[in-house]
Amino acid sequence: MGKFAAFSRYAVFPVLLIAFGALTLLMRDTAVARVFPYYYLFLLFFAMITIERVYAYKGAVSQRHMIWRDLMSTAVQTFIVGAVMGAIVLPVLHFFPNAFLGRRFLFALSDKLAPLWLQVLYVFLLSSLYSYWMHRYQHYNEFLWKLHGYHHGVTSLQTTNILVSNPLDFALRNVLGGLLLSVVGFNPIAVVIASSLNIYGYFSHSGGDMRGGWLSYFFNTPEVHRWHHSVAFPDEEKFRYGCNYGVGVSFWDVIFGTFYLPRDETGLVVQPARLGHPGGYPDEPNYLKMLLAVRAFPAIERLFDRRRDASSTVAAE
Repeated sequence: MGKFAAFSRYAVFPVLLIAFGALTLLMRDTAVARVFPYYYLFLLFFAMITIERVYAYKGAVSQRHMIWRDLMSTAVQTFIVGAVMGAIVLPVLHFFPNAFLGRRFLFALSDKLAPLWLQVLYVFLLSSLYSYWMHRYQHYNEFLWKLHGYHHGVTSLQTTNILVSNPLDFALRNVLGGLLLSVVGFNPIAVVIASSLNIYGYFSHSGGDMRGGWLSYFFNTPEVHRWHHSVAFPDEEKFRYGCNYGVGVSFWDVIFGTFYLPRDETGLVVQPARLGHPGGYPDEPNYLKMLLAVRAFPAIERLFDRRRDASSTVAAE
């Protein structure tokens, strides 16, 4: 491997972080952003798919047979979940501050809260801290783990399965925190900048053979996130339910003792031998089952089982 090729494996994601951060600021309130607000996601996925082709990861497993499941889940999370969650939660969040606090104290005008640079820091830290603890709780709580476990069924991290998840599971981890912060009154520009810094939540799911270096101790790089998706967690009590819970960043894992990134005797990062559900559940190809979370609701699971048995009987006849 040439020096430039080796260096580029470390440099691509930081460069994209800056590029997409600048893009979100430049495109804010433009005609393109108003007409097609999902341009950002399409460009991001295109860039990540290209990276996966250029920097192939030797441990990648083909996901072509899951493509329709992946596309359906991506469409639901992108176009429906945020809108539905906002319609349900935002009226409640706005009612209580207005009714009981008169939007005083934290619920103030953006210029009253803090300088712009400090608001960026507040939003970035608060949103990433919320995502960390919600994600960690989804591994500890039995019911939430049944929902979140669908996302852990994937056997290879790739751009196509970034948004493969039960919608409620996805909303709790990735949408609710932003809605809670939206009623505080932070400057929208601060929110945009802070959100661009959390782009590693997408980068972490890249199927490319990218390297994090020292950034792995701050951002959730693919090297870090693969261990979160490992079939076998590290054999320590503190990793009983998993490791590397940070969604966009990894420094909360470092602070709270859940960070794990082993290296060999030469200092190179060791990657897990196999990815998948730690409990042995196979990757779920039926998006309807994922949508209805049949593992969490035995009655619904029995209904699917009866339909499957009936189909098998008819086929046998």
